[in-house]
Amino acid sequence: MFRITNQMMYNNSLINMYRQNEGMFNASEQISSGKRVNKPSDDPLAIGEIMQYQTRLDRNDRYTIIAQKARGYLGTSESLVASATDAASRALELSMSQASANATPQTRLTTAAEIDNLIAQAIQIGNSKIGSDFIFGGRRTNDAPVTAAGYYTGDHTSLQSDISEGATIGSSVLASEFLTADLNPRLNGATLLSSLRGGAGVTAGTFTITDRAGAAGTVNVTAGMTVAGLIAGINASGANVTASIAADGMGIQIKDNNTSTVTGPLVIANGSGAAASEMGLAGSRSVTSFKSDDLNPALTASTLISDLSGGTGMTLSNISVVNGSASATVSFAGASTIGDVINAINASGTNVTAALNPTSNALTVTSNNAATVAFANDIGSGKTAERLGVGGGRNLIASLQKLSAALKGNDVKAIAGLMENFSSAVNTSTALRGEIGARMNRVDTTSTQLEQSKADTTTLLSNAQDADMAKAISDFALLQTAYQATAKATASIIQPSLIDFLR
Repeated sequence: MFRITNQMMYNNSLINMYRQNEGMFNASEQISSGKRVNKPSDDPLAIGEIMQYQTRLDRNDRYTIIAQKARGYLGTSESLVASATDAASRALELSMSQASANATPQTRLTTAAEIDNLIAQAIQIGNSKIGSDFIFGGRRTNDAPVTAAGYYTGDHTSLQSDISEGATIGSSVLASEFLTADLNPRLNGATLLSSLRGGAGVTAGTFTITDRAGAAGTVNVTAGMTVAGLIAGINASGANVTASIAADGMGIQIKDNNTSTVTGPLVIANGSGAAASEMGLAGSRSVTSFKSDDLNPALTASTLISDLSGGTGMTLSNISVVNGSASATVSFAGASTIGDVINAINASGTNVTAALNPTSNALTVTSNNAATVAFANDIGSGKTAERLGVGGGRNLIASLQKLSAALKGNDVKAIAGLMENFSSAVNTSTALRGEIGARMNRVDTTSTQLEQSKADTTTLLSNAQDADMAKAISDFALLQTAYQATAKATASIIQPSLIDFLR
């Protein structure tokens, strides 16, 4: 017969009380936290599902914040473009009134003052900010994108926002789309380094490249060097990297050719001069490939028409050039470079000079006669004058400047002729507002989907993680009763014992 000792009964009672106490602790933890699963050991099968739902909610919250910011940028942009539309409409109204027979040199001079205010307003719109960021300069948010003279110096790519899984939207527009043109030529091998950065160029000197395996080389940047020469210098530097023109034609792509098992950083540093920094190459990066900054090559007479608009080129249609009583239709048949376009305009017989603008990203057409104001219009549905920077549409600031000069010079021919430019400016900005509105609608739809996804995921997380409060409270009460009963029974069975002294 098996002998049951007091010690055995005591130990067994303690074990039961420990289990009941642990059960009460778990039940009280569920009650206080509201969760059934507080640690992996509570339900090893459910914990993976819970972590997945939590990750999904975290990602959803990040997308929601990004979508809200994108909505704010787009809403502000739409309002500002609307203000530009109003300015163009007002300029059209004023040009119509001052081209009439009822206008006088004095009324035109008075009206010019209002136009000058519209010019200042348009430049102010172009340099608008949200917080500390300029919103119409693309990715270059730290610098004003429109100069005091009304020329565009911003980036060529609008801000992009990831508003949902696999969904990216342009969250800004560029001043060059509605205020002042930018022909945005892409790089090619013959592009001079001196023409990069809007004509500011790249400083001659040296920089070093250290690949991810630690092999290093030095690249010499010299006066008169081309992009092809720079690429050749990088590829021959001794570092195991390959340089090329980036796919978008806007910068230099650097690729480290070492295997994925090599984990060191790819480091590019200035030597003498600041060439690496100026091109956005300098830095230590834990990547196998990266692109420089947008190098923004300036237009030159040799820039190919096919390299404009980031390499998509443009189709040249006929334009009309008017200067005082002289006018001409200019054909660009056979033109392959910007120099060809300039020469065609200058040979139009209208006593004008076509040239690169001061920021070398569009053209200007000016009269050689101080008494007249030269201007250009597109013919039919063409957009050549607009895109070159000499017509209406996206050139609101330049059109306003010409109207101001025409009013001050009492050039009725120019005042009347510029009406077409303002009409097209209204159409351009109105169309841009429609595009912004469509993006806003997409962001709103996505935000609604994110809210619904959050609600659905929260429900799933609750089902997997949250405690059944009624059951937890009931379990706690039952365990508490059982614990008290066990303690009482143990005290009566084991005589005498420590329990007697604990009563």
